[in-house]
This record gives sequence, C-alpha cells and structure tokens, in this order.
Amino acid sequence: MIYAYHLIVCLILILFQTTLLAVGGPAHFYDLLVPFVVYLGAHRLPREAIPVLLIAGVAMDGISGGVFGVHLSAYLWLYVGVRWAIQFLHVGNVILLPLLVTAGVAFKGLVVAFAAVVLASAPWPVEFVFPVVSGQIVWGALTGPFLMLLLIRGQQSIARARKSVLVQKEALRES
Repeated sequence: MIYAYHLIVCLILILFQTTLLAVGGPAHFYDLLVPFVVYLGAHRLPREAIPVLLIAGVAMDGISGGVFGVHLSAYLWLYVGVRWAIQFLHVGNVILLPLLVTAGVAFKGLVVAFAAVVLASAPWPVEFVFPVVSGQIVWGALTGPFLMLLLIRGQQSIARARKSVLVQKEALRES
C-alpha cells in the first residue's frame, strides 16, 4: 500500500510539474520532486524509497529531454545526503525540513544547470546560471515546506486508513 501511495504522489507531482507549471516558465520554478525526495530521505526506509526514486528519476529523465541520468543521479545523491544529514539532525525539527528542502533545491538546480553548461553545443556563460538557480531556491524555500507538510499529512492519513482496514479485517476474522 505504501508503494502505491508513493508512486501515485510521484506521478501527480510529475504531471503537475510538466503540464501546469510548464506554462508559467519552468526555468524559474524548481523541481517538485525535490521535496518528495527529501521527504523520502527523512521519513522512509531505503527499501521503500529506492524503487520510487528509480522510477521518478527515469521518468523525469525521459520527460526532460536532457541528458539521460542527470535527474536520476541527482535524486539518488540527494536521498543519500538527506539520509546522512538526519544522522546528526532531529527529523521532527520545524526548521530542519525547510532547510533540507532549500539545500536540496539548490543542489538539484546546480547539478542540472552545470550539466547543461558543460554539455551545451555552443558556449554558454556560467553567469546565466545564477539568476535561474537563485529563483528556484527562493521558490523552494517558500513553497517546499508546505509541500513537505502535505506529504507528511498524506502519509499519516494512509497509515490511519491502513490501520482501520487491519482492525476491520481482524474483527471479521474473529466473528
């Protein structure tokens, strides 16, 4: 059930990002899967998160039209970084998750931007990267914590629904 929830959330974020946000200029809005990756790193075990991250990375690499593997490797490195960071920081801290989301948006934006700079066929000035990535960081800092809160609340509601189904199943078994 948890895999289905994560895959549905992943697909909804990908569809929202590629359809609705593409109209408003995707260069200045961040990748919506970054808060999802931070959420998976902070709240889910690797056996639950890695399959979803692989599917999300391959899907974003296929949709983006860029160099294949950039999104996948960025998501995996971001997940590893969050797992490393939570060893030293308290996951329930109100300030920690927005900082992790902001750092994740900065990391993902820089990875994709520098991959574009390095692999461009024509010379592309590096100073054009700064306004795009800084805009993504600002958007990530403003909206990322709300998206993270929605993901946590959704996980809690799925856990409650699963628990009630198990209680009902056990009651039917006893009767």
